[in-house]
Amino acid sequence: MQQRCWIVLLAFALIAGACAAPEAPRDGARVLARLSGSRGTFQAHEDTGHSKERAARRHPGTTDRSHPRSRISPVHPERVRIPSIGVSAPVIDLVLNPDGTLEVPESFSVTGWWSGGAMPGEVGPAVIVGHVDSRTGPAVFYRLRDIEPGRFIEIVGTDGSSMKFRVERVEQHPKNAFPTERVYRETAEPELRLITCGGVFNRSTGHYLDNIIVFASLALP
Repeated sequence: MQQRCWIVLLAFALIAGACAAPEAPRDGARVLARLSGSRGTFQAHEDTGHSKERAARRHPGTTDRSHPRSRISPVHPERVRIPSIGVSAPVIDLVLNPDGTLEVPESFSVTGWWSGGAMPGEVGPAVIVGHVDSRTGPAVFYRLRDIEPGRFIEIVGTDGSSMKFRVERVEQHPKNAFPTERVYRETAEPELRLITCGGVFNRSTGHYLDNIIVFASLALP
């Protein structure tokens, strides 16, 4: 039976000055992500325009959201490497279409970055998602649940530069109790979230019951 993965994503509005003490989300656009078969879509109730606002800030002359304590500039992710679990995979952009859907990678060996959120290296949580498996076997994030705190995740940008994030913790949550606030709220420093499915596979519905979430922080040089 084909296995499916549902992931809840929340794209929050950027709250100026809230980085030191993150607030509850305001005017977020809730996005429900389905990783299913060779194709899938992200279903979104609305696009509040925050993706465009973030994109505007990335052009010269706008606010620099790189971390003040490092010389690392944010990168547009092209590859994610996790040596401890044998992952080296391309990263593609995930953006909302006019109809509110978002295609996920056709290949189970490719990951996707939610481009409406923070870029890796920006203040805030950058989010990368991937399949856990397919009907033919393990997928890119099959071993994500095995990664240990203290291990490193390397993000390589399209410009060839790279940065590392240190794993802080790995959590498993039922999908009906997804910790949206802790995963997607604004943070005081650059952080990274990796998300896939896990837990028990319900054969009657074709869905996993849980999400695996990796929380990581920027490892300063």
